[in-house]
Amino acid sequence: MSKGRLIKGLMTSLTMMVASSVLASNDYPSKPIKVVVPYAAGASTDGLARLVGNEVSEILGQPVIAENRAGAGGTIASDYVRRQDPDGYTFMLTTDGIMSVNPAIYKSLAYDSLKDFSPLSVAVSVPLVLVVNTNSPFQTMEELLDFARNNPTKLSYGSAGVGSSQHMAGELMKEMAEVDIQHIPYRGGAPAMTDLLGGHIDMMLVQTASAKALAADNKIRILGIGSPERSAILPDVRTFQEIGLDGYDSNTWYGFNMPGGADPAVQQKLSEAIVQGLNNNRPKLEALGYTIVASTPDEMRKSIETNLQKWATTAKKAGIYQSQ
Repeated sequence: MSKGRLIKGLMTSLTMMVASSVLASNDYPSKPIKVVVPYAAGASTDGLARLVGNEVSEILGQPVIAENRAGAGGTIASDYVRRQDPDGYTFMLTTDGIMSVNPAIYKSLAYDSLKDFSPLSVAVSVPLVLVVNTNSPFQTMEELLDFARNNPTKLSYGSAGVGSSQHMAGELMKEMAEVDIQHIPYRGGAPAMTDLLGGHIDMMLVQTASAKALAADNKIRILGIGSPERSAILPDVRTFQEIGLDGYDSNTWYGFNMPGGADPAVQQKLSEAIVQGLNNNRPKLEALGYTIVASTPDEMRKSIETNLQKWATTAKKAGIYQSQ
C-alpha cells in the first residue's frame, strides 16, 4: 500500500471515529441513568449523589436513579461499576479515599483507579479541622505540637477507622510535624467523637460543618484546618500551613466517575451536566461545609494520580496496610 493511500485510510478511519462519537453524544441519553452510591442510604454522601443525580436528570432529560451498594470502603460499588458498559448509563459517586487511599493501604484490590474508570468530575472537597474538647489545656495548635514533640506517645487522636480520611490526615500531620501521637481507630466517627468529648482521647480531625456546630455549642475547640486555604464557614481558623506545616493538604474530595473506556463525547456530556448541577446548588452545598471544585475529567485524573503517590508514601511511612 502506498504511503498516500495509507494516510488517506487513516484519515478516513479517524473521521468515522469522530462522527461515531458525535452521533453517540447526540443520541445520549435515550433511557434512564443509574448513579451508584458506595454508602448506605441517608448518609450525607448519599444526599450529595441524589442532589447531583436530580440535577443531571433535569439537564439531560432522563431519570437518574440512585442505587446504594455500600460496604468494604467503597470497593464493592467500585468493582460493580468497573464491570458495567461504559455507555454513560451507569456512573458512580466516588471519593479520594476510594480512588487514592484504598490502593495505598489494601494489599489487593479488584479495581485499578486509573485503568478501570473514566473520570467525570471532582465535585466537592471537604476540609478537615483539628479539634480538642473544651477542657483541653491546648489553646493553639502550636502548643499541642510542642507538647507532642517533647512527650512522644503521650497524646492520642481518634479516627473513624484504619484507612479513613481522618486516619490518613492524622498520619500526614504526624509525618510533617515530626511528632509521635497514638492513633486510636473506632468503628465510625460518632463513637470517636463521644470519646473525645469524654476526655478519653486528646484530639480528632473532623469535617468543617460538624466542627462548626460542635464549637458553637461550646463542646470542642478548633485549632487548625487542613486545607490549603481558609474555609468560608470558618474564616478565623488558621490553616496548617499558616501554623508551620508547609504544603499540608488533607482535603478529601467527593466526585463522580464511570466505567473505563467511555466514549469521550458521552463522558464530556455527562461531566458538563454534573458541573452545571453543582454550580446550580453552590450556596446550598457551601452551607453544608463543602467547597465546590466542579473539575474537568482531566483535572480529576491528575488529582487521582497526585494523591495515589501522596497517600502511598504516607501509608508506607506509617505502616498502614489492610487485607481484603
